[in-house]
Amino acid sequence: MTTQDWFEIDDPDDEFEFTDAEREFVSGLNGYCRGWAPADVFGEVGRPDDWGALLASVGLSDRAGPPLHLVDLGVHLVGDRVRGDRLHNQLFHLPDAPSAWALDATGPTDRLARLAADWFRAVLDKPIVLYVWLHEDYAYAARYAFADSGETICQSYARTAAPPGQAEELIAAGHVRGRGWIQTVGLPTPSLYLHIRGDLGKAGGMEGVPAGGKRGPLPGLWYE
Repeated sequence: MTTQDWFEIDDPDDEFEFTDAEREFVSGLNGYCRGWAPADVFGEVGRPDDWGALLASVGLSDRAGPPLHLVDLGVHLVGDRVRGDRLHNQLFHLPDAPSAWALDATGPTDRLARLAADWFRAVLDKPIVLYVWLHEDYAYAARYAFADSGETICQSYARTAAPPGQAEELIAAGHVRGRGWIQTVGLPTPSLYLHIRGDLGKAGGMEGVPAGGKRGPLPGLWYE
């Protein structure tokens, strides 16, 4: 069991940066999280830019191949309210539309710290898989997803390696965002999946997708 704190305030002597209630929240959060030791998780606490919220976050990565950062998850504390969800990967904002597994609670500081810790634990236990699509034995698309909800975490699609004409069909069907970001949810059944983390007993919607063994090269440009 580890006794290392998950979340540390950068400058504990800066009494003007964090309120007593915020420090109490971080201390309580650490107490409830202490003893967890997933190797692919790192925690941070801070107040980016000029927000009025305290932010405590964790980042999930896939370290099986070349290390790849997957997603940031975190909670915002404002007064007696705490909210948690997937975070914007650069601004650390909460999404406009909360996820089905989002946290939103009010109450005393210690209660909020306990609920936030319980939420972090539940999210860390969510199963993550990597779906891979092959064409002529080469991976042309891949998608990391929460396997219990099917929610995309990040994805990649290489037109040059894909079946001829497929990208155009996906675009015509509306499976594209922004400046040509192909959405892999429009693809046929994946060729295989790899278990990345979490309890696969909670997974759903994976029928007909075989489990993969060795990991080969994957498309290199990842996006949400």
